Amino acid sequence: MKKIIIIISLLAAAFIISASSVCSAEGIHDLQEAVGEDKICHAAVSYVICDQLKRNAGMNDFWAAFTTLCIGAIKEGLIDDQWDSGDFAADCAGVAFYQAKF
Repeated sequence: MKKIIIIISLLAAAFIISASSVCSAEGIHDLQEAVGEDKICHAAVSYVICDQLKRNAGMNDFWAAFTTLCIGAIKEGLIDDQWDSGDFAADCAGVAFYQAKF
């Protein structure tokens, strides 16, 4: 539970910091549009995939992270019409949050 709270806090802090420069007087609506829910979903799904590969597939930290990032890269490169480096960066963030030892 402690790890989940820390991860959520870090995601919220990253969300606020990355979007603070683009906020205007309209407030939170602009913040949500600037960062987008898609990036948060990419990070969350990568976190879960990495977790499940390690727990259920028995992979070590390296292979769980590598496989998760390969899945994200294949998704961005083959399934989407155009490569989005922001989505892949969010995938990397999800893996990094999972791999962080607190």
